[in-house]
Amino acid sequence: MDLILPFKVGDLAESKSFVKGYTGAWFRSKIIDMRVTESGHLEYYLEYIDYTEEENEWIRVFQKNPLSPACGEGKSSESTEIMLRPAFPHWYRGGQVPARFPKNELVASVCDTWKVGDKVDWRCSDCYWTAEIIRLNSRDVVQVMLLDPPMGEGGQHPAKKKDLRPALDWSIIKVGR
Repeated sequence: MDLILPFKVGDLAESKSFVKGYTGAWFRSKIIDMRVTESGHLEYYLEYIDYTEEENEWIRVFQKNPLSPACGEGKSSESTEIMLRPAFPHWYRGGQVPARFPKNELVASVCDTWKVGDKVDWRCSDCYWTAEIIRLNSRDVVQVMLLDPPMGEGGQHPAKKKDLRPALDWSIIKVGR
C-alpha cells in the first residue's frame, strides 16, 4: 500500500479547518510551496482563494483533530485527519456531459436530481461544508445536516440547490495490483 499525495507547487487544492465556527469546512487554496519539517511532517504553504485578506500559512497534511475524544484519550492514530484534498473536479449533470473532455482532466458526472440522503458539499461563507440532504424544502431549496462534532459543526440549515455539489470521497491510499 502506497500513499498518493498528488500535490505540487501551483496546484489548486482544498484545505480543512479545525477553527471553531469552521470545523470541518473546506477552503479553496493554491499551493505556493512545500516542505518536510525536521520532525518529518509534510507541509504545504497555502494561499486562500476566497479569503484573500487571510495571510498565507503552512498546513500539515496530517493533523490531530483537537476536538476528537480519541485525541484526548491519547489515541492519536484515531484522531489524525488529512487536511488537504485535490481541488474539486469539473462536474456535470447527466445531459450536460460534453462528448469530449480535455486530456487528463478529472470529471464527475451526476445523473440524478438531489434527493434526501444525498451527501453534498454546501457552499456557504466562502467555504464548503460536508452535509447530507435531509429534506426537500422547495424546488430550489433543501435542508442539509452538517457533520456532527468533532468532524464538523453539526446543525441543520436551508441550502439553495445552486450552492450544492456532490460530496466525493478521496483516498490517499493506492491499492496495489
